[in-house]
Amino acid sequence: MTFSTETIIALGIGGLLAIAIPAAAIIIYKVKNKETWLPAVFIGAGTFFVFALILEQLLHAVMLPVIGDSIAGYVIYGTLAAGIFEETGRFVAYKLLMKKHYTTKNSIMMGLGHGGFEAMILVGTMMFSYLAMAVMVNSMGIDEVLRLTGGDDPSVAEIAMAQLNAISGFGFVNIGLSIFERLIAMTVHVCFSVWVYKAVSVKGKLWLFPAAVLAHAVVDVCAALYQKGVMELLPMYIYMAVGTAIIVVITVIMAKKLPDKAE
Repeated sequence: MTFSTETIIALGIGGLLAIAIPAAAIIIYKVKNKETWLPAVFIGAGTFFVFALILEQLLHAVMLPVIGDSIAGYVIYGTLAAGIFEETGRFVAYKLLMKKHYTTKNSIMMGLGHGGFEAMILVGTMMFSYLAMAVMVNSMGIDEVLRLTGGDDPSVAEIAMAQLNAISGFGFVNIGLSIFERLIAMTVHVCFSVWVYKAVSVKGKLWLFPAAVLAHAVVDVCAALYQKGVMELLPMYIYMAVGTAIIVVITVIMAKKLPDKAE
């Protein structure tokens, strides 16, 4: 097995874009809105790290074996867990770390940090790790890589081989779809950051917090169905795009109707 030049270049470009696009979005927004509080970006990133990568994963370790092969259980649990942990993380962050910086623009910065860090970790890191594996296979040979990976355990080598076969099919189309998915996710994170900010900062609008949790879960339904093999790739992306467009419209209307006190 050898990896094509297209695959290697695509993985490299995909990894770079997954890091460069969020970074560029944050820089451009900050330059255009100099009054924004830059630490909000790092608070958003930290929120994702603690609530999604640590706390949510701990619950997954307990719940996923219980759910087993149930498609309905997986979809209901998976989508609600994502909504509850990520939106609760934002709620806690606003209450504890951003009380003196309550503005819609700062909530957007927080969302960019949350969604941007997710893209860097989930896609950027993954692409570069795949790239490293592809380069190793081309330079050392598949047998040597499998020996280093699995040692004397054939089951580990089998898993590694399956992963390498999957990577070998990567091309520019796959990278484009991955970046598109991350752009959608970043947009959603920015919107829900605004929702939770309004829930925290505007009197009588606390209901926006559970609304954000439920809306987050609904948006994630398509991804959960795709992971279980129930939904095809194209319908999933259409669902995501339409759902995100609706959330953006709602968010824009909300931001105009519930402005900051300083506006």
